[in-house]
Amino acid sequence: MIKNIIFLGGLMIMGCESSQNEFQVNIHGELRKIMHGGAREGLVLLSDVIKEKHVYGVGALEGLDGEILIWDSKPILTKAKKGGEASLSMDANSEKALLLVSAKIKEWSETSFNGTTIESSLNDYIYNTAKSKGLNPDEPFPFILESVFPLVKWHIISDPGLGGTHDDHMNKSWNQTDKNRIGKILGFYSIKHHAIFTHHSTNSHMHYLDGKSGLSGHVDDLVLGENVILRLPK
Repeated sequence: MIKNIIFLGGLMIMGCESSQNEFQVNIHGELRKIMHGGAREGLVLLSDVIKEKHVYGVGALEGLDGEILIWDSKPILTKAKKGGEASLSMDANSEKALLLVSAKIKEWSETSFNGTTIESSLNDYIYNTAKSKGLNPDEPFPFILESVFPLVKWHIISDPGLGGTHDDHMNKSWNQTDKNRIGKILGFYSIKHHAIFTHHSTNSHMHYLDGKSGLSGHVDDLVLGENVILRLPK
């Protein structure tokens, strides 16, 4: 049976760094301060983040005005209002991140698996695979999923204002559902950062890159099919 794995929310603690892995995870911002404290001021210039090669990251733009995906130091910035058209930009000049989690990864290892045969959850599978590859899964780390995804539900955030539940915030955002789509997902895994860069109910914060439109956004619901590739830092 295909497992339907839900990952909701996720945004980000200023100045945190990982340890005990050969790469460093940098975290700017904090979900709970954004959604409940009204934080909207940008914390880091994206142009500074992507000066180095092989940087990967996910986050949200200043003012909660869209989504950030950084793929091998290339920014993919998407903005949209509910009911409107989504826009795409790769120009990071003068853009700031309200929240951002990133890491410099030069090489990735590859594990192929059938998403329909995961015995527990994707979170557990990623944790156990990372451990088997010599990573410390108790510290934050990035991962990549590549596949033809049977279903991906994702959104592009816009400022929902203060108050309301997480579902209220998502209902005010631009939402998209893709089926049987070639795509890539960049995620960051952590058991320590609930309400900082992951939602309280999951250990992963993931952004989807649609292979057809080139648009990107935050993953809310994901169905894994066959022939999934998981990449982890090497």
